[in-house]
Amino acid sequence: MNNRLERILSYIKDGTGVIDVGTDHGLLPAALACRGYAGNILASDIRSGPLEAAVRTAKAAGVDGRVRFLLCDGLDLCPPEDVDTIVIAGMGGDTICGILDRAEWCMDRRYTLILQPMTRPEVLRYWLVYNEFAITAEDLVEDGKEIYQIFTARFGGVTRLSDGELFTGNYAAVRKNPLFPAFLQSQIRRFEKAKAGLSEAGHAPAGRLELIETILDQLKEMENYENRSRDL
Repeated sequence: MNNRLERILSYIKDGTGVIDVGTDHGLLPAALACRGYAGNILASDIRSGPLEAAVRTAKAAGVDGRVRFLLCDGLDLCPPEDVDTIVIAGMGGDTICGILDRAEWCMDRRYTLILQPMTRPEVLRYWLVYNEFAITAEDLVEDGKEIYQIFTARFGGVTRLSDGELFTGNYAAVRKNPLFPAFLQSQIRRFEKAKAGLSEAGHAPAGRLELIETILDQLKEMENYENRSRDL
């Protein structure tokens, strides 16, 4: 278990059951079973190879009887009544949106979503906000040389985010994380580079440069607030 999976695991509470979507080698379900999670444990993957590897992981840990394996795309074969926690980690934010779009039963307050997008977190946050999910926690975890974003959500609530916060997460929540200053700087550099590239090209899709400038201004406002807070 690496730092990323350990942090995801820390958000799982005892309950009806957990499904790990796109389980790959099945490390998280096996760890849940080994650590005494009492509810149902399900693991799904769209490919047979990774799912077979997950079965081997569970067998090696002596918990193969505790994990139910589903060969399917996302949540397509997940019985809604068997789980109350949905983990979708290690894939793109747009892919996660597609999985949730097909599982309308997730739009119920009984389910907690634990999400860790590898790319395009802004797309996933926008989808959650648009579909009336409350983003209930924001986190950052370092694994190797990368900083990963993890957030949890539950249907039935209002989350208001600026354009910049779609990329960083809710500022009031995520700024408490010790990794946030470094993460914020990486986002500022990203949008400064994007702005410079569009300026040098001399043309851009309508509104693109203005949006990048708006996001950059919001990120720098966060930076300025952080600097003022340190000076107090």
